[in-house]
Amino acid sequence: MRLGPRLSGFLSFALLVAIAVGSAWALQPHGHRPESAPRDVFSAERAMRVVESIATQPHPVGTAEHDRVRDHLVDELRKLGLDTEIRPGVGRYPAALGREVLGIGRVDNIVARIRGTASTGAVYLVAHYDSVPSGPGANDDGVGVAAVLEAVRALREGGTTPRNDIVVLLTDGEEIGLLGAEAFVAAGGYDRPGVVINHEARGAGGPPLLWRTTRPDGPLIASVAAAAPHPNTDSLSTALAGDMTSSTTDFAALQPGGLRVLDWAFAGRSAYYHNIFDDPAHVDPAVVQQMGDNTLALIGEFGNQDLTAAGGADRAYFQLPFGPLVVVPVWLIVALAILTVLVVGWTVVQVRRTGEASIGRVLGSAATAFVAVPIAMAATYGLWEAVLAVRPDYRGLFVDPYRPELYDLAVLVLSATVAVAWYALARRLFGPTAAAVGLLTCVALFGAAATALAPTAAQIVVIPAVAAALGVALTFLVPTAWRLPVLTVFLIPAAVFAGTGTWVPLQAGITGAPFLITPVVVLLGGLLLPALTHAWPKRRTALIPLTGLVLTVALTAAGSAVDRVDDRHPQTVQLAYALDADKGAAQWISRLEPGRFTDRFVHTGPLDPALAVLWPDAVASGTAPTQPLAPPTAEIRSDTTTSGLRTIQLHLASPRGATAVALRYDTPVTSLRAAGRDLTPVPTKGFQFAAPPPQGIDVELTAPAGPLALRVADYSWLPDAGFDALRNRPSDIFFRQDSTCVVVTSVRGL
Repeated sequence: MRLGPRLSGFLSFALLVAIAVGSAWALQPHGHRPESAPRDVFSAERAMRVVESIATQPHPVGTAEHDRVRDHLVDELRKLGLDTEIRPGVGRYPAALGREVLGIGRVDNIVARIRGTASTGAVYLVAHYDSVPSGPGANDDGVGVAAVLEAVRALREGGTTPRNDIVVLLTDGEEIGLLGAEAFVAAGGYDRPGVVINHEARGAGGPPLLWRTTRPDGPLIASVAAAAPHPNTDSLSTALAGDMTSSTTDFAALQPGGLRVLDWAFAGRSAYYHNIFDDPAHVDPAVVQQMGDNTLALIGEFGNQDLTAAGGADRAYFQLPFGPLVVVPVWLIVALAILTVLVVGWTVVQVRRTGEASIGRVLGSAATAFVAVPIAMAATYGLWEAVLAVRPDYRGLFVDPYRPELYDLAVLVLSATVAVAWYALARRLFGPTAAAVGLLTCVALFGAAATALAPTAAQIVVIPAVAAALGVALTFLVPTAWRLPVLTVFLIPAAVFAGTGTWVPLQAGITGAPFLITPVVVLLGGLLLPALTHAWPKRRTALIPLTGLVLTVALTAAGSAVDRVDDRHPQTVQLAYALDADKGAAQWISRLEPGRFTDRFVHTGPLDPALAVLWPDAVASGTAPTQPLAPPTAEIRSDTTTSGLRTIQLHLASPRGATAVALRYDTPVTSLRAAGRDLTPVPTKGFQFAAPPPQGIDVELTAPAGPLALRVADYSWLPDAGFDALRNRPSDIFFRQDSTCVVVTSVRGL
């Protein structure tokens, strides 16, 4: 039986869509090893025992639970036979990142070592063991800690000792500003050269992604490609992470210390990030397995390299589903981009020669294809803004709701709808051939521009584009019966890149979809449409994009209906209590608009000016009852003026045992020292010190001679304050990590 051109085209398109879906599925974590697995391999179930032992309760710095977790991990590492120590110190937020109010604090890093046989450097296995006060930190970063411990255990059970030293570095104070990693680097004395394998999480699912590396990344990526069973990376993602992201991990503190860093993290199911339900029950063992398999394999790879070998250049690379990480030199991407433009140019000449389309029609189609991209971006951005208008409770989320899948599908369908609407319009205005070749021209030029600007990041466009261009060109050279099969084969790269370039990034957050996902769907998904050239209906084509719009609305409505708040999926709220001890007055303060529950305490309006400096981004406030909370103390130890400079020595303490104490000033300060640590460059408005010792901290500052107003504040976790007004909050409400109880007072006697 011979298939007609319409059915053949539809089947070809369906096959390409299935390849895209399969490519996305292949990158997701699947399965894990049980506790009974051989002792020399990584087992997610064994690693889960570690998670369960350290992530049953929140354990932020400065709490008794934090100290329990620290001591437990030290004991476990010593049981594995590692030379283990606690390195106390004072860390600060990395100077390169800058803050008006500098985060600083007391930390206890855990450092353990396996001596190498002929070490050329060290392989650092890094994860942070502290959590936020709002959640137990099972995923962030209990999974990372567990992956390190289980990988080290498997290495020891294997009976082989690597050439290089293996150093376990469990950092402290990451959640409050990367303090532990910064303190480790600032103290010096660590092994270099060194390669860091950093383990992080910004959610509770999805594949562990290698989302950031030090530059040049060629040697690091070559090792990942050679050893890691789940590379889960591409050079576009690492380029964007390095240049455009505001997200910070210990990478930002370790890289300035001259260490080469591989930053691994998973980011799916981000509603559980810093959530009260970031507990062991919401850890996916398949995610743990992927992360641990990668860690153990990379220990073997880097552990036996000559780490003193220097050199290398940046590379372009991309992940194949069910396959390896493909690494290519940058010059090849440049050559392929040029080849794409040449082949497309040849194709345009051919369609003009055969009379299928004029050059003007092809260029008109290409121009409208360019316009379709920002239109689709605006549509998806507007879709999520509409959802937020209907569901204002989502505004308190860090990224995604608890059940984002239907919303994610709505974004993909809407993006595809815009692409299909463009294709229908282009066929009507310019003809089917001009529509197909015009889109190919658009993608080729887009790839050439991307190559000129960022060649390592252009592979996501250039590889599919050159394959599609060759496929379209070959249709002029093969018999008619072979044209669709040949075209389908050469469109497979576009389907693969469309699959790998949409679902996994979409898991990282729907708010980034208009900028990261929609262009991929329109451009690469659009490359699949020529398979429908002869299958496209001749009448009522407007029904196709109209159906897409209806499906988008249906998926969005279903997403809202399914994702309801309950006691297992609580709504995120943010609230702070601020007591001005000087005035004996208190306020409730929020960074979010008043909503369910918080509207009992705050309303939109200006803050008390004395408190507004502490919350410059607050949008709501309300009068609060004055609670009997002891204010922080600031003892003036000395106050001298010499050569036009006034030097003051203070001793700050929190009688109520708060987990942080802060000093604020408005007058420019020329030098600042806290707890023995010079704070250079000097922060413009003050500092906040986490986990102060019970006896307090010493501070020395220098400012121009003259009046100087200082204020001191201490901070604790709001739910721990025991306020009656908060005890009866609904079970489907939980406080965001920045919900604090603050007492502020002036430094008297200056």
